[in-house]
Amino acid sequence: MSKKGFIIDSLLNITATTIPILILQLISLPIVGSKLGGEEYGLVVTLISLFTLLSTPFGNVLNNIRLLQNEEYEKESIVGDFNYLLIRSIILSSSLVILGTIYFEGTFSIYSIIMMIVISSINLSREYLIVSFRITLNYKGILLNNIILSVGYLVGTVAFYFIGDWQLIFLIGYGFSLFYILKNSNLLNEPTIKTKLFKKTTYSSCILLLSSILKNLMVYADKLMLFPLLGTKAVSIYYSATIMGKIISMAINPINSVILSYIRKTKRFGTKKITFLLFGMSIIGIFGYFISIIIGPYLLRILYREWAEDSIKILYITSATAIITVISSMINPFILRFTNINFQLIINGVYFILYIIFAFVFYNLYGLEGFCIGILLSSVINLVLMVSIFVWSNVKKGSVDKEMDDCFINDKSI
Repeated sequence: MSKKGFIIDSLLNITATTIPILILQLISLPIVGSKLGGEEYGLVVTLISLFTLLSTPFGNVLNNIRLLQNEEYEKESIVGDFNYLLIRSIILSSSLVILGTIYFEGTFSIYSIIMMIVISSINLSREYLIVSFRITLNYKGILLNNIILSVGYLVGTVAFYFIGDWQLIFLIGYGFSLFYILKNSNLLNEPTIKTKLFKKTTYSSCILLLSSILKNLMVYADKLMLFPLLGTKAVSIYYSATIMGKIISMAINPINSVILSYIRKTKRFGTKKITFLLFGMSIIGIFGYFISIIIGPYLLRILYREWAEDSIKILYITSATAIITVISSMINPFILRFTNINFQLIINGVYFILYIIFAFVFYNLYGLEGFCIGILLSSVINLVLMVSIFVWSNVKKGSVDKEMDDCFINDKSI
C-alpha cells in the first residue's frame, strides 16, 4: 500500500471520528446541559464516562487482537474464539455497569440499570465488529458508519428534548451504527467455540484489556474521581473545560488505528520516520493548543453559559493535557506492534499510579486547578516513558536504520 493510500485512509478516519464528536460535543450534550442544569448534568456526564469506560476498552481490545492475529487464524484456517470472548466481555462489562450505576446514582433504579446495560452492550459490540472494516482497510465504510452514528445522535437528541431521557441519544446513535455494521459484516456468523489458538488469544486479550482499562481510566476517571470529591457541579465545570482538547485529540487519534492496520504485517521498522512523525504531531499539537485556548472561551460562553467562566479558568491546563495525550497515543501502535505486549500493562500501570497520586496531591494543594495540574504532570511523564521504551526496544532489536518504507512500499502483502 502506498503512502498516498495511508494518507487518504488517515483523512477518512479523521473525518469519520470527528463528525460524531462534533455532533455530540457541540449539539447533543450542550442541549442536555442547558435543559438539566449544572447539578444533574454533572451526574449525566459521570454516567456517560462510566458506560464508556466499561464498554469501549472491551470492544477495542477484541478489535485490536482480531486485527493483529487475523492473519494467523487465516493461515491455520481456523474460525472461532472471538464471539465466545465477545459474550464473556458483555457479561463482565454489564456486571460492572450495574454496580457503577447504583453507586453513582445512589439508588436502585431498574430503568437506569437496564438502559445502561443495553447502551454499554451495544457500544461494546459495535467497537469490536467494526474491525471487519479495518481488516479490509475499508475506511470509506467506517466513514459511512460514523455518519449513520451521527444521524442517530441527532435523532436521539430530538427524542431527549421531547421525552427527557438522555440515554436515548446513545441508545439510538449506537443502535443505528450497530445495525449498519451488522448489515456489512459476517463476524457474528462465526461459531461461538474455542479453538487451539484460544489460550494465546485470551492471554493477549487479558493483558491488553487490563492495559486498556488503565489507559481509559485516565481518560474518564477524572470525572469519576471529581464526583465524590467536589460534587456534580465540579464535574460539569471540568468536563466543559476539556471540550476543545477532546475535539482536537479525538480528531487526531484515528490516525493511530490506521497506523496499526497498515503495520500489522511489518516485521521491521526504523526510528527516523517515527521521529519525523512525532515531530510533525508535536507541531500540530502546539498549533491545536493555541487554537484551543483562543477559541475555547468563546465556545464555552455559547454552549455552557451557566458555568463557562469557571471552566475557562482551567482551559489552558486541560487543553495541554489533551495535546500531550495525543502525542503519546501516536507512539502506542508501534509499541503494541513491535514490543512485547506486556509493555502495555507496564506503561499504563505506571501511568495510572502516577495519575492517582499527582491528582490527589495537587487537588489537596490547589483544589480543582491543582487536580488538573496533577493530571498534566502524569501525562508528561507517561510520554517520556513511552518514548524511552520505544527507543530502547528499537535499538535492542538492531533495526535503527530500517525505514518505515518497508511498511508503506516494500510490503506487498498488505
